[in-house]
This record gives sequence, structure tokens and C-alpha cells, in this order.
Amino acid sequence: MTLIIGIGPVLYTLNNPDPQILSLLFCKLRGYIFQICLMLSRWFVAFACIDRFASTSDKITLRNFAKPRIAYRIIIIIIIFWSVVCSHRLIFYEIKGSFCGIINNMAAALYHSVYVIIGGGIF
Repeated sequence: MTLIIGIGPVLYTLNNPDPQILSLLFCKLRGYIFQICLMLSRWFVAFACIDRFASTSDKITLRNFAKPRIAYRIIIIIIIFWSVVCSHRLIFYEIKGSFCGIINNMAAALYHSVYVIIGGGIF
């Protein structure tokens, strides 16, 4: 999914105008959905590893953690968390000339910079 969202518009712009700089809605949604897909794929793999570790543990309390009901709850929590954390793209992204991004809002640019450093480095 991430690959399709990331590379699809790039391939489209080889022979057509870039929709990212023509439509504000596309500019905001593409960045938002792309970022969510990136973060969800990382977190789902990490929590799948934790779930497998718990299910093969010798300790009964850890094995009790590896139940489908708990996994579904964790998936929902992860989706809600990253939907909220990435929402700054929907609010602050704008088009100026041939650029789609945070342009004149210094607070949003600072938030995005810190988000990229922490989100990319730790998560």
C-alpha cells in the first residue's frame, strides 16, 4: 500500500501535470495517507514480533497477552494514535508555486521537524 501511494503519483507525473501541486486536497491527503501507511507498517511488524514472542514464552502471563482480542485492540489503538499524530499534514500543508508542504507556519514546521526526528529515529 505504501509503495503504491508513494510511487503512483510519481509515475503519473511522468506524462501528466503533477496533481500534488494542482489540488490542495490531493496534496494534503497524499502526504497524510503515505505517512500513516509508513508508520503503521513499522508498528504492525514490531507488535507482531512482540506478539510472537509472547505466544512462545514460558511465562503464562506473557502467553495470556498473545490473544486475538488483545491484538485487535492494539491494532485499533495504533491506527488511532498515528491518525492523530500525522494529522498535522491535513491542517498545515499548502501549495505555493510548485511546492506542496508547510510553507509559512514556523510552529508547524518545528512540530514536523521534531516529529520526523523522533518518529523516524525512535519509532
